[in-house]
Amino acid sequence: MGEPVNPLRALRKACGALRVFPLHGVAVLPATPTPLHVFEPRYRALVRDALRSDRMLAVPQLLSAEGLRELHPPLRPLAGAGYIEHHREHEDGRFDIVIRGVARVRLAEELPSEAAYRTFRAEVAEDRWPPGGRADLEPGLESLRQLVLELTTRLPPESGAPALAEAVAQLKDASAAIDLVAAAAISEPEARQAVLEELDVSRRLARVVSEVAAVVLLLSRGKNPRV
Repeated sequence: MGEPVNPLRALRKACGALRVFPLHGVAVLPATPTPLHVFEPRYRALVRDALRSDRMLAVPQLLSAEGLRELHPPLRPLAGAGYIEHHREHEDGRFDIVIRGVARVRLAEELPSEAAYRTFRAEVAEDRWPPGGRADLEPGLESLRQLVLELTTRLPPESGAPALAEAVAQLKDASAAIDLVAAAAISEPEARQAVLEELDVSRRLARVVSEVAAVVLLLSRGKNPRV
């Protein structure tokens, strides 16, 4: 079983009791892949259960790093959710998985569960678009495209920058293009989470343009921005 027939529809259905894999410093953005190594027994069980059914889960960030020491730590209510696109199970039960982001979700209510992992009633958090739709975003999108092209001149081909530039040029879904650039160019966890939590597409675009411009500036000064 691979990609769900309609990932967004499958996610909406899963939101009645959505499995969550809380992590610190990880933000799963829509339409982008996130590789994870799963070693805790409760999350091995989560992956096995997901693989047996709809493959869906959410990855909320912990509210703070102190939550790493708690069994049920507070979670940020807005999370990235998606499906297990690839998986490899090791002989000792650990998993390597790749989650393909589908949408942002809002965790509404934690549900009682007999499983070792947590489940929440959730809802898909919809994008908020400007009155003119994509047309209102076009100046910002053009700035983003130019910044990504600038990255291709300052990074080696193996960095993936040329493929990113081509994908951004071809994508008709503006929200997906913004998230794709954010996933590729923003490494700092809080900055990625801020992009994830921004539902206003105009403000999200402005944030990503600013972050990528900062990366280009660092590269122009010969510094490593950890792209």
